[in-house]
Amino acid sequence: MKITKAIESWITRERVRIFCILIVPMLLVLELVKTWSDPAHFGRFPYGHDFIAFWSAAQLAAEGRVEALYDPSVYFALQRERILSGGILPWFYPPTFLSAIYPLGRMGFAAAWAAFSVVGIGGLALAARPFLKGRDRLGWALLLGAPVIGVTLVQGQNGAIVAALFLGAFAARSAGRTWLAATLIAGLAIKPHVALLIPVALVAAGDWRLILRTALMTLAFAALPWALFGIESWKLALDHLDSTQLIFADQAPLVTMVTAYSGGVLMGLPFQVSAGLQTLSAAIAVLIVWRLWRARTIAPDLQLAGLMMAALLVPPYGFRYDMVVTLAATLLIVGRAERHGWLPGEKLAMAALWFLPLILPNIAHVTGLPAGFALLLLGLWSVWRRAVLHGRTPPPAGQRSPAA
Repeated sequence: MKITKAIESWITRERVRIFCILIVPMLLVLELVKTWSDPAHFGRFPYGHDFIAFWSAAQLAAEGRVEALYDPSVYFALQRERILSGGILPWFYPPTFLSAIYPLGRMGFAAAWAAFSVVGIGGLALAARPFLKGRDRLGWALLLGAPVIGVTLVQGQNGAIVAALFLGAFAARSAGRTWLAATLIAGLAIKPHVALLIPVALVAAGDWRLILRTALMTLAFAALPWALFGIESWKLALDHLDSTQLIFADQAPLVTMVTAYSGGVLMGLPFQVSAGLQTLSAAIAVLIVWRLWRARTIAPDLQLAGLMMAALLVPPYGFRYDMVVTLAATLLIVGRAERHGWLPGEKLAMAALWFLPLILPNIAHVTGLPAGFALLLLGLWSVWRRAVLHGRTPPPAGQRSPAA
């Protein structure tokens, strides 16, 4: 306890602000130096190692060759032309995501990466605005200066876009803009496994209007790739659904994953045991989200924080760049702590959730343990503890809670 207090006393607003200013630019500069220090790569665009897969897919879609996404001789060859580090990435995404990135196929790689990044970071800032309103600049610094944002930019991943859709949807719900909320939730069809707990939360809250409108918008979004690329796009995606198992066959990606199943595989556990751990993880997440959203006296910001903290505990497939969703949940807890006081050990827990995604692969390499999964459990426990101890906000007489 003394060690925890000593560490927390070191975590001051001034030091945190310095970290927020330095980390993302430092990661971008380090990636530039690392790339250009190799004479063979000097002068080449250094970012977007994962984005290469998105851009190559968008190119093929723009050319009307969606079937080539599943032809390694074509799709992998496009990636090899630009790859600087990492490996070739198979196409794992649903046609809804292909519809979203389709315009990028008409752009050069650097411009497409920049546009993709601006949409993600800008969308996240816009979605977070209602939650950060009235707070000082530190809240914005914690959001935009987080290490996971730097990771997302360097890799060219979609974590910020997913978090923006998540936050934006529930900000719209709180404002009574149900159709907008439904549209944004349906937009999560670009990465549906991250949104699996949203129906659980909405059913628990009895928000049937939003459920119905979300179902309608999801059907509309599912029809979009059909209109753009034909029904064959869905047939191909479903036929190749089993290809996602390839990600678990390679040890290298496992150290950057944050799920119970990947953690079990990383530790060398048998398939059945790893699958059992994932089932248990999902069951815990469902139970806690159900109880948080079923209660009528839990503060809405804590309900949302619990939902986002639990999002990556359900699917067996999830990486550290997906933890932008967890980052958003962390900021909701920090905001409540700033208003109502910190619980013992809470500041250290939030600091770990904010910073450690940067070095999760290093921790996994050294220890062989699933540090990312441990962080998710820490975050969900933090939400649950605060909800039980300090999260109750009784509604005015005669009114239901805003979470209802």
